[in-house]
Amino acid sequence: MCHGVYIMDISDNTIKRICSIFGSLSAMEKRGVEFVSSKELAGYIGSTEYTVRKDISILGVTGYTRRGYEVSGLKKELECKLNLSKKKKACIVGLGRLGTALLDYEKFQEDGFEIVAGFDCSINRIERLNTHIEVFQISYLKDTIQQRSIELGIIAVPAKSAQEVADDLIEAGVKGILNFAPVKIGVPKHIIYLEMDFTNALRFIAARSSL
Repeated sequence: MCHGVYIMDISDNTIKRICSIFGSLSAMEKRGVEFVSSKELAGYIGSTEYTVRKDISILGVTGYTRRGYEVSGLKKELECKLNLSKKKKACIVGLGRLGTALLDYEKFQEDGFEIVAGFDCSINRIERLNTHIEVFQISYLKDTIQQRSIELGIIAVPAKSAQEVADDLIEAGVKGILNFAPVKIGVPKHIIYLEMDFTNALRFIAARSSL
């Protein structure tokens, strides 16, 4: 029987690499790959063989053979250790072009994340949306999150509204926030927070490609 690990004892960078390894294993499993070496995994996630083996061993996972790791077996182990076997419920706040695209992004469902609600301040926008996900006015955010046991919040609102939305999500009881708004927001230490800055990512690529 697999037991989870105390994630708080593991660095964020290590968790990010392990999640990348998990994603690579998922893709390989779908292609029918049976075994993968630490060198191949390192290539997939842009790391080293030593780091891959160290990261996996931190979780107490063994099973490396001459043929490498057994793909489906390692995936199941990581899934259990990181508590990813249980589907996580999430909501999206801000239903503009980006929020709407995320609302119907099928891969969320495939990878264990269930988008169960969307919120926006515009009644007209809500009424025009064609989606199988239930959408609500922002005033229903707190009640809906608590009634549906939503754990994760995705922010896709303009920068000026992002902090207020984050505060409302935290007050409603979410455990983690993914922020797509182009601004840094403040959250308490107990909230897991990650921001996705598309412009800065493109800026990095542009800068590196011009050197």
